Amino acid sequence: MPTAARLNDKSTQHDSYYETVIITSSLMIFIDRLPVARMGDPLTPHSKPEHPPHPRKIAGGSSTAFIDDLPAARTGDGMDCDGVVIGGGTVNTG
Repeated sequence: MPTAARLNDKSTQHDSYYETVIITSSLMIFIDRLPVARMGDPLTPHSKPEHPPHPRKIAGGSSTAFIDDLPAARTGDGMDCDGVVIGGGTVNTG
C-alpha cells in the first residue's frame, strides 16, 4: 500500500524537466507534522532549459481515502504532465 503524499514531497522528473515539489495541501489533516496532499493540489512550475515553465498538479489519488472531500494523494500517483509523486510519509493510504 502506498504512503500518503504531503506538502513539500517531490514528484519525479521526466523528459529533461526538473522534479518539482507539492506547494498546496490540506489545512486540516497532517501526517508526520506535514499537511496531507490531495488530487488536484499544485506543484511548483515545471521547467527545463530553453522551455517556459508550466503549471503541474497531482492527477491521481485514492478511490477509498479522502482528505477534505478530495482523493488522498499517494506515492506513485501520477501528475497531469507525466511523472509520479515520490512522497516520504510513514502512513499507508488506501
